[in-house]
Amino acid sequence: DSIDLPSVPVAELRGHGDGPIHIVRFTADGKYCITGAHDRTVQLWNPTRIDPAYRPPPPSANTISNDIHVSSSHISSQEYYGRKLQPTTTQLQQRKEPPSALPMQTYTDGHLHPIHCIATNSSSTILLSTSDKTLLATDLITAQTKQKWWGHEARIEYVACLGGSGNEHDGKRNNNNNNSTIGEEVYATASYDSTVRLWDARSRSKEPLMILDQARDAVTCVAAGRGGDAQIVTSSVDGKIRTYDLRTAQIFTEDIIHPITSFSITTNDDVGASTTAASCLDGIIRLWRCGPSSAEKKMVRKLHSLHKSINHKVECAFTSNGEYLISGSECGAVAVYPVGSNLDGTSETSGGSEAALPVGMTLQRHTGPTCSVAACPQESRPWLIVSASYDGSAVVWSSRAQYDCLLD
Repeated sequence: DSIDLPSVPVAELRGHGDGPIHIVRFTADGKYCITGAHDRTVQLWNPTRIDPAYRPPPPSANTISNDIHVSSSHISSQEYYGRKLQPTTTQLQQRKEPPSALPMQTYTDGHLHPIHCIATNSSSTILLSTSDKTLLATDLITAQTKQKWWGHEARIEYVACLGGSGNEHDGKRNNNNNNSTIGEEVYATASYDSTVRLWDARSRSKEPLMILDQARDAVTCVAAGRGGDAQIVTSSVDGKIRTYDLRTAQIFTEDIIHPITSFSITTNDDVGASTTAASCLDGIIRLWRCGPSSAEKKMVRKLHSLHKSINHKVECAFTSNGEYLISGSECGAVAVYPVGSNLDGTSETSGGSEAALPVGMTLQRHTGPTCSVAACPQESRPWLIVSASYDGSAVVWSSRAQYDCLLD
């Protein structure tokens, strides 16, 4: 296996109250991660440090054998779905529990509803969170609310910071959460009211800079376009991914037909090409390459063997080196698809054999639907990811090669 393959649960993010953890993100600098939950709080964590107050539970007398432990945390799709080797609740309880990651701050001010959307600005100094139809900007250090914006007619589904050179890590751009060249003080919110609104944090005006209202159903995700372009990309339940070119005032539309719950963009090379992955409610993640021109697109892969997404919204995200795509799943798994070296090779859409492609891995820790996933944006840490579930748990995963030294 690759030394960068996330496969081992190294810590859990414990501290939220009862109920689901709806969302997990890394800060833009990749040093910390944040979680938003049904208990109306946002929490900041250091995912690679152990909480000194953590005390492991006493070992069970009926400890599961090592081979069962490995199979339940790092198994192939054939084993997970074909042979029905999903671990039982008893096995999950008996398994060795990973330690708790270090909690750093809790944010409650202004949160009157469960938290569904979080992000940070590109300098990782401002927390962006939502409370139903309201966007809040909070100082990440002092936990004091700085600004609020409102105007959506339905719940906000996604928030992103469109801008900032602070999102470039080790020379690599990856638009899993918050990238752009538009300017780091512009925030974007996508809503169930079928609109995207842009907000200027430098102004005291509560009026949006722009309203994008071309979607015909809920907008599920928004992000900046490829590096060097003043672009905004959105996805919608109407089955379309729309790319807004702010310089030319053009809109490029990719019609996938099936409802889209999330997408991720990664830059492949230095000539402006990129790869987009869109997770859809027909249970398929579709990948296509975009050339230097937004009109140059080619479907290259369809991924569906490791995850399920029919009734729940689940997220997908590229690792920082673009070698893997991680996805949540309704069954509680975290799917890790290898994609980096095969985007121009054999694929389903080209009539090739899917068996010729690497199988990938399914990681099992959650007992409820895994709704949110995030990959560390630092290019030096492509092996670090986090996942959150409706069962109220959030897990930090690393590669096996990094496991022994990560929490030292």
